[in-house]
Amino acid sequence: MAPPTDPKTHLPDSGNNDELPIPNAEAYLYSSLPTSTSIRLLSLLPNKQNKNEPLQISLDTVDLCDHPAYRALSYSWGNPHANGVDFTAYFNSVADEYSPSHRIPIICDGKRLHIQQNLFDALRQLSTPNSDDDDDGDAGGYLWVDALCINQQDHDERAAQVKIMDQVYSKTACAVIWLGRADAQIVSTEDAFRAISRIAAFPRDTFAQSNIIPFRRQEPSVYAECGLPYVSWMEWCALAALLKRQWFSRLWIVQETILSPRLVIMCGHHRIAWDTLLAAAQNIDARCTVLGARPSTLFIQHDQAAVPLENNVLQLARWREYWHSPNPRELPTRPFTLETLVQDTWTFQATDPRDKIYGLFGLMDAPTRNTWVVDYDMPVEEAYAFATMRVIHHSKSLTILSCIQDASIRKVATRPSWVPDFGVPYVNMLCNSHFSAAGDQELGKEQLALPPSPRWDRLRLHGAMVDEVVEVANDRNNYPNSMMLLESSWFEMTMLLPQPYHDTGHDRAEVLWRTLCADQDAVGKSPAPETFGPLFRELICAMVVVRAEGEAENATKTNPPPDCAPSFAEAMMRARKMWDDLGLEDLSPEELREKTSALPRFLGRPEFGWLSFTLLKMHILTRTRSGAAIPDLDCLEEFERNPAYVMRVIHGGERNLVYPKDAAFMKSYQLRYGMRKLFSTKKGYLGLGPSSTKIGDVVCVFRGASGPFVCRPAEDEGVQDGVGGFEVVGESYVHGIMHGEAARMDGFALKELEIL
Repeated sequence: MAPPTDPKTHLPDSGNNDELPIPNAEAYLYSSLPTSTSIRLLSLLPNKQNKNEPLQISLDTVDLCDHPAYRALSYSWGNPHANGVDFTAYFNSVADEYSPSHRIPIICDGKRLHIQQNLFDALRQLSTPNSDDDDDGDAGGYLWVDALCINQQDHDERAAQVKIMDQVYSKTACAVIWLGRADAQIVSTEDAFRAISRIAAFPRDTFAQSNIIPFRRQEPSVYAECGLPYVSWMEWCALAALLKRQWFSRLWIVQETILSPRLVIMCGHHRIAWDTLLAAAQNIDARCTVLGARPSTLFIQHDQAAVPLENNVLQLARWREYWHSPNPRELPTRPFTLETLVQDTWTFQATDPRDKIYGLFGLMDAPTRNTWVVDYDMPVEEAYAFATMRVIHHSKSLTILSCIQDASIRKVATRPSWVPDFGVPYVNMLCNSHFSAAGDQELGKEQLALPPSPRWDRLRLHGAMVDEVVEVANDRNNYPNSMMLLESSWFEMTMLLPQPYHDTGHDRAEVLWRTLCADQDAVGKSPAPETFGPLFRELICAMVVVRAEGEAENATKTNPPPDCAPSFAEAMMRARKMWDDLGLEDLSPEELREKTSALPRFLGRPEFGWLSFTLLKMHILTRTRSGAAIPDLDCLEEFERNPAYVMRVIHGGERNLVYPKDAAFMKSYQLRYGMRKLFSTKKGYLGLGPSSTKIGDVVCVFRGASGPFVCRPAEDEGVQDGVGGFEVVGESYVHGIMHGEAARMDGFALKELEIL
């Protein structure tokens, strides 16, 4: 905890604060709060619409036990505007206004105080005449605002107030959601609110069964066909810009929205009820469910999680329903445990990374909250480690370890490696509860007892090292949708596998596609259906065509690489010529398999990644009877002439991906492949693991975890107390050991391991 502070502390002055004339007033001083249930409430002095006059407020100390009447402001501290695709330029153009160094002076009880731009805009709007027309008349004119009602410089006070945040919001008359100033540059906020009102009024069944595609440009006749009022392209864009505002992704708004009994939304002078926005989001969701696609993801940057824009509104509404329901167990929403809260709010962001945990305190059960110390002086890694350990002990499982991200995207230190970075985008888990790599599926949760660990940054558990990584697929570039590009090393890795495969008896092509989707469908059902095989074959054909188009474009440039084929036909001709030149035609399938299945990988160097070499590798797999899921050269030529599916549509300089008619495999593959790559093991297994996986890493299974993990021996630590140390690289899927098969390997034994 922070050292005791003086009873009165200064709010620091910073930045250029000369925008408004301020009398020669002293800096405002906060007095200590008298009780553990005391809070401050502010009163706004009416703004006479003279923008040259400073904003004036007053702060009073009250006790929640006295049931004061007030509203609470829910807002984002920084730049509130939309950031994504077409909105980024405007977001960046106003960024300086919202920087932490740009603070605006106001008068608080005759003293000088400074606040950030977005809060200033909100208070200025709320102080204008008639701004409260739609608010509760019982609020008494008081407003609770975290930045002003909590002394942000006093870490002890911040921590104490966090622990009563549930009371602050549950006892408010109304939460005012402030989205920021109205837009008039790229899109109009008025258009957004008009679209919300129209869509909310759509009869749900009529809209769901219509030909309308949300967030897409369509003619008025499409709407007229089903008797619905027209929503223009600009109105859809305006709605997207509204839903992309930063408030919708802010972590603190989760408990603010859930706990408050009533919500009203403001954007500039525009106002709308929360229930109206929710009705619009529910109608959009109903239509998208029938459509089988989420078009709002068009507005999301390629480097961000593709969460539909309407999703957070729907999730917040489900949580609100669960929280306020007299019978929450009858609802499908998951209960509010620390584990579910952390996982379900992963896409929400917080300015202080510790608030990814502390910002959920108001929703935790009393025993959890009362035994936890909120400490803003604690290093982020330690706060996250403490939360992770609490999740493990409470859930009696190691599921939270499946959330560990690859080291390449972590913002916190890579050690402790067993602690997820809650402040970076969520990574879809590979392994569901149907898997039991350690063979302990029948083990009751009450039996999962972790050995005591000597340090906060160490995790001791029971596990076993079952295999070693001997080969990894090529690293992918950061090109948008790079997972949809043909990867030559897939086929090199497949050549290394035994035919038939361990235990399962699957052919090598089936092992490949089942590994790429972690043997699950898009909703996590396992095993994946047999129908995925032909869909994978179709996807490979489409990838080959796209690759041929790309090489043809490169071939027209000055001094193209010599192995870059100028056409699909030329790539085919080169592949067949190499087949003949290497004398592979005279080999039996068994001889061909033996020739191409040894390390180092056949044609595995980067220069052998061009299409003609990739086609040769595919041809070898088909000639070694590796399975029908990999197309042969004749099949590829037929597909190129008469494509059953065109993956990429080119409009000028834009290249848009198109889903196949049956996108079941592609959706599952996209969920699992992500920032991962294939690897093969010394015992001949194929796995899918983190992108940082490297040769020499080991595959471990842990008691209490569904899937295996790629780990790295911690050679710098050695053995302590007879326990070897490992770093967790990340969760993996290894085809053939997901159901306890490793427990039947010679020498298998669970022993105590220490994870650094």
